[in-house]
Amino acid sequence: PAQEAAPSDGPTPADGTGPEGDEDHDGLTVLSSDVVALRRQLPEWAGDAVPGPLAVPAPQAPPPAKILLSSGLVVALNRPVLLGRAPQVSRVTNSQLPRLVTVASPNQDISRTHAEVRMDGEDVVVTDLRSTNGVLLLRQDAGPQRLHPGEPTVVEPGVVVDLGEGVTFVVERGT
Repeated sequence: PAQEAAPSDGPTPADGTGPEGDEDHDGLTVLSSDVVALRRQLPEWAGDAVPGPLAVPAPQAPPPAKILLSSGLVVALNRPVLLGRAPQVSRVTNSQLPRLVTVASPNQDISRTHAEVRMDGEDVVVTDLRSTNGVLLLRQDAGPQRLHPGEPTVVEPGVVVDLGEGVTFVVERGT
């Protein structure tokens, strides 16, 4: 008659060696075969669904701000924007190619690539790209402020940015 193996009190290693035959085992390692054997020993209710981590919706970034040009054009700031009478990209500092927006300048008072407008976190930043005639900020409670060439400047919603020759834009929060 065939003899059956005596049931063991705990899981047995997958390779069939007992604890005495496994000299390299540190006693802390749990083999996947051991986990399977331990799960078989759990009471039936232990397999019921256990509430795990709750699904937390990812925070939604606010919609990007936009600029409203005096020409009526509305441009979302979901990537940098270069404004000028014939804007060009000289080099790209990150993976986003800027949007090129051409503005009318019959007297050529506006430089080819005059200014950059971009988001920096939740702020809108305007940089005079070393234009010939500069960029002015027109705030209601203050006089005109000329931007320093090459220096990014935070512009609040509602402030009028003047590029020259009547070409202006206003920053609006994203909606």
